Amino acid sequence: MFKKYLEKMKPTAKVLLNKGRILSNHLATRVRVLWAKPVMKLGTYLVVALLIGIFVGQKLSPKSDGTDSKSQKMVSVDKTGIINITLPGVTLSPEVFEFSQSVESNVPVSLSVPGRLAFNAERVKVISARAPGRVERIYAFDGAIVKAGQAIADFFSPDYVSAQTEYILSAKMVSTLQKAAVGTLYDDAQSTLEAAANHLRVLGASNEDISRLKNGGQATPTFPIRTPIDGVVIKRAVDPGAFMNTGDILATIADPKNLWFLGNVYEQDVGKIKVGDTFHLKVESFPERDFVAKANYVGATIDPTTHALIVRCEIENTDGALKPEMFVSGKLEVGTTPAIILPSSAIIQARNVRFVIIKTGVDSYRRLPIQGFDLSAKDFAVTEGLLVGQNVLTKGATLLNQRFLREED
Repeated sequence: MFKKYLEKMKPTAKVLLNKGRILSNHLATRVRVLWAKPVMKLGTYLVVALLIGIFVGQKLSPKSDGTDSKSQKMVSVDKTGIINITLPGVTLSPEVFEFSQSVESNVPVSLSVPGRLAFNAERVKVISARAPGRVERIYAFDGAIVKAGQAIADFFSPDYVSAQTEYILSAKMVSTLQKAAVGTLYDDAQSTLEAAANHLRVLGASNEDISRLKNGGQATPTFPIRTPIDGVVIKRAVDPGAFMNTGDILATIADPKNLWFLGNVYEQDVGKIKVGDTFHLKVESFPERDFVAKANYVGATIDPTTHALIVRCEIENTDGALKPEMFVSGKLEVGTTPAIILPSSAIIQARNVRFVIIKTGVDSYRRLPIQGFDLSAKDFAVTEGLLVGQNVLTKGATLLNQRFLREED
């Protein structure tokens, strides 16, 4: 059966062999024609020379040890997750990158106390009506700066008119009896005159007003309401024409030259605060200035809402730079601790963790997580994560940190 199949296939095989011979002869002829051209010969020689060069180069080049830039440990991570990088052949410009040796010293430990400013309640005066009457005119409105004894309003009161008349009559009686030299009656008249003068003072009359009446002055329908202290009008309660009863408030005066700092001390820090402590205050309006305040009161109870204790400090404000209701950050020095002081430019903040970069070799660097606190606006105190004598990158840390970030990704 197999022989019969071969007999059938012989004609087809002969046809295929003949076609193959014809194609082979055609290709050979084509190659001879092309080889006869100079361009073809030149191209063939160049290809052969290139192949020989590649072969020789592979034989002469040193054998690779199986390591590339990655396997040469350019980047490594130790067991604690600290990243080390090596930059072979790379020199950091001293104009951009600066290193310094870490040195330990004792630094103050400060307690941060946030709070606000307020008027000193001991220097706030409320001006109220001392007799029923009507406000005729107001001279000082909200925000006005006033001096002690300055009139801030004119007030009409029948009681004041009566008191003036009483004083004038008593003064005339004293003058008459003094000329008549009637001893007992004169003494009684003198006492009546003094009582009338005190009545006027209770109603708000000044010594100048009383002297004017004593020297022949006439009773006036209105009298000025004067401020008892230097300060500023922080609240005006009535308008011109308003009727006031005894005790009704006309205005409130406060002294802006002396303020209170009301700080919030949280429960865990209550034991660190006492009366007489000196606080250093900072406000956003004047970040370069340091305001000093002394604690004169420590609260007796914890606020049930904020769970904070109120500490009150008195602060002088002679230049008026501070304003009530300003938010203030207070600091109280409660001790010292050993730490390494670095400029803020050396600290890298990333993902709620602070880092510094140290130099571990000629071209190798390590990024270390650290802990500490801001010593000032320009300095940071490192308490954990950095050893004395390490070479710390103090300038250009943010720029070099970009390389670490790329490796983390």
